[in-house]
Amino acid sequence: MNKIFFTFLFLCGTAFAQDPLVPGFYKAGIRYGETNRDSLYIQWSRTMEVDTFWVYKANLSLQYISNADMRTVWYNQPFRYERRMATHHLREYIFDSPLRFNDLEGLCRNQNPKLLEKFTN
Repeated sequence: MNKIFFTFLFLCGTAFAQDPLVPGFYKAGIRYGETNRDSLYIQWSRTMEVDTFWVYKANLSLQYISNADMRTVWYNQPFRYERRMATHHLREYIFDSPLRFNDLEGLCRNQNPKLLEKFTN
């Protein structure tokens, strides 16, 4: 059985802010796959009320929006449509990568320190 290599690339030279709950704009790149040829590019905009993620893979993209009341995903390919996310949807993989919506939600709630330390501003 083939193993999936899951490594992170730093896209900016600056370090992550000392307090991860500081509003700001952060970026990360994720490489995965047997030969690390597949990759995701993630942008994270954090405010006090809403966390917004833009996830890009080749010609696919989505926007994940999370706040205390609801979670929404906007898919942009092949046409733009909205999807409301319930808790059981968070276990789904994003674009057939090892990253799940639950990982992004953990970043919003400061519950995913391994992924959190990979983001730079």
